[in-house]
This record gives sequence, structure tokens and C-alpha cells, in this order.
Amino acid sequence: MPSEPATAAEANARAIELRAQGRVTEAIAVFRAAIARFPRVPALRQNLAQLLYETGDAPGAIGEHEGVLADEPGDLTSNLALSELLQMTGDRERALAHQRRVLETRRLFSSAAPNERRRVLVLCAPGDWQANIPVDFLFDRTSTTVHKLYLLDTPRLLAEAIPEHDVIWNTIAESPDALPYLALADLVARAAQRPFLNLSARVLATARMQLGETLRATGAVVAPIAERSREALAHGEVPFAFPIIVRPVGSHAGHGLERLDTAAQCAAYTERAPSDAYYASPFVDYRSADGYYRKYRVVFVDGEPFAVHLAISPNWMIHYYNAPMAENAWMRDEEARFLADVHGVFDGARAAALREIASAVGLEYFGIDCTIAPDGRVLVFEADPAMLVHTSDPIERYPYKHRYIPRIYRAVEQMIDRRKAADT
Repeated sequence: MPSEPATAAEANARAIELRAQGRVTEAIAVFRAAIARFPRVPALRQNLAQLLYETGDAPGAIGEHEGVLADEPGDLTSNLALSELLQMTGDRERALAHQRRVLETRRLFSSAAPNERRRVLVLCAPGDWQANIPVDFLFDRTSTTVHKLYLLDTPRLLAEAIPEHDVIWNTIAESPDALPYLALADLVARAAQRPFLNLSARVLATARMQLGETLRATGAVVAPIAERSREALAHGEVPFAFPIIVRPVGSHAGHGLERLDTAAQCAAYTERAPSDAYYASPFVDYRSADGYYRKYRVVFVDGEPFAVHLAISPNWMIHYYNAPMAENAWMRDEEARFLADVHGVFDGARAAALREIASAVGLEYFGIDCTIAPDGRVLVFEADPAMLVHTSDPIERYPYKHRYIPRIYRAVEQMIDRRKAADT
């Protein structure tokens, strides 16, 4: 057996090497033993936290970063990591407090890969996890150096010393709050000396009010949408027959999303979900023949579609967190088949529709939530660069996710490598 590492640096290097070899359990054991001997070396806990998250142990990852902050409350790496991890676990306010603490001092965060093969400058906006593509889950940090730059305003952007990079990736998602940050990303794009991914104009084309026009010439369908003021909606003034679905402008992940069956229900809804403006669309009953609703998530990497997840529910308003996937093996079996072969569901004309969606949106990386409409076409609910792709679900219950989702990670690496090779 190899001798015990003599220093924290040796232990860290040994654990990283084991992780690169796929010997995850051994890597975790080396990290834990080293932390017991060198409890005040932040890199040990931070690298263990990353590994724990990758294996589905988000609480363990949070605990390691909190251990760092117990000794060093101002540690920027762990504050930033907690700003992301706590959002994932639903603790938004604590998460944003950690982010504000960090951005007051620093806007650029670099993570150097020990076996560097590519360097990516990632452009971000301040905000919760829906504000940007969660790229931390997409990169192998042993081979990809990541420079994450938060865009706050023009003076601080111009004053920033930008490190060497191969590719620039604008990860800012579309939202009303994102407009000034997407404008700053445009400044970077115009001055860029390296390949640039996800131009702001194309991100803006995924907005709810624009998506129907963006996909108009494709084989997919998008429900019509109208924006209404609070007063207009309260009086039931919508251009569609009831039932309708409504949500506050700027909301995501189903927050405030409801079905209203009559105009008389509108006033009470605006009291429950106060907002200056709302989106309204006709309700489409997309139940499958077996009576269940299905919502598919597909992510596109350089135009190629990859299955991310399938949520199945007896209720029309599906999100993966409220679908009874964990309780039903048959649902997980169906999801596993979808992840193994996206074209098992999206075949023929539907496969063509996916290709047309990728071309019409024109982003190098983005996702859609969709279903199969009653007429057999692809019905797109939403398009968004920042849709979550991860392997944090327990491997014991979802082994297929840990088998197939990493294909997306490899596709992202290949996308960057192609741009790097073309630029040399």
C-alpha cells in the first residue's frame, strides 16, 4: 500500500489523482484523513466538497464549505460555493448573502486545473442559480481551468485584469433583471479575441414573449402568450378562452404558476401572487394516453440534443422535484430509457423538430422543457440556457443518471476543444 502523504499538498494531489482515475471512494477517504491531520487547510475541504457534490452528497459538500468558513469567514472560494449550493437546496436568502459578501471584494474567480487541457472565461450575472448556466456541474475541474467573471458595471469590467483563456462563454440567462448584464456581455463579445459562446441577442430570443416567433418556422409548437398588467388580469382581460395558465413576469421554476378555469378566479390569483405584470397562455391538456403528464428536458450542445430528465406526474403542473419519480420504479425505468436514447421519444418528425429548434435558437448551449402535444408535435414550454444539468441525485436510486448525464459533460468539453482548435 502507498505510504500516507506527509503534507497537505501531497494528500491533496493524491486524492485528485485518485479522482481522475475514477477511484472516488478512495479519493474521499484520502481527503478525510488529510482533513483530520490538517484541519485548517481550506483546499482539502473545498476539493472534497466538490467531489461529494459530484457523487450526490450536497449536504456533505455544504458541511465542508461551512467548516472552512468556521475558521476563515472571509474565504471567497467557500462563500461562492455556498452561494451556489444553498440555492440548489432551496435556501435562497442565505445563498445570496454569501454571494454579496464575495462580490463586494472580488468579481473574478479562477480555478486552475492540475491537468489543464482547456481554459474558459465564464461571464456571469449576480443573482440566484437561475441567473446563469450552472457550469460548475458541467466541467471536470481536473482538466478545465475556469475563470468566472461577474459583470456588475462598465467601470469595474474595464478595470478587471482578464486572465488568459481559450474560449469565452456567456452563461447569463434571459430575464428582465439580466438586461444590463447581457449588455455588458455584448461589450466583451465585441472586444473578444477568442471564440465566444452564447451571444446575448440569441439569449434574448428565448424570452417567453419571443419564443413563439423564434420557433415559428420549426416543426415545434409553442402555446400563444400574452402579457397583462395586474389590473387587466384581475378583471379577467385575456385574449384566450378559459382555462388559462398564468405566472408573474420574470418567474421561473413554477413560482406563481397556476391554472385559472374562469375569469372570476383572476382577482384572487393576483392577490395570491402579486406582481406588476403577468404572462397568460391557453391551457393545453397534454396528458398521455395512460392519463399521466410527461415533461421532458433536453439540452443542446453545439446543436446536438441530449436527454436530461423526464418528469411524470398525474398533475399537469410538473416539476422534477414534485413528480413522484422516487416512489415509482416504472417511472424511473421510463426515464432511464429516455436518457439512454433521446430519439426513442423524439423520433421521425420530432427528431427533425429538435434539429430545427437548435438551429432557430442558435445558441451553442441551451435547454428546453417540452412534451408531446396531442397532435404528436413537440410542444415547447420553455427554452433557457440556464436549465439545470447535474448528477446530484442519489446514485442508488438513479444509477442511470450517473451513467448518461456525464455524456453532456464530455460534449461540453468537446465543444470548447473544437473552438480552441479552430482558433489556433
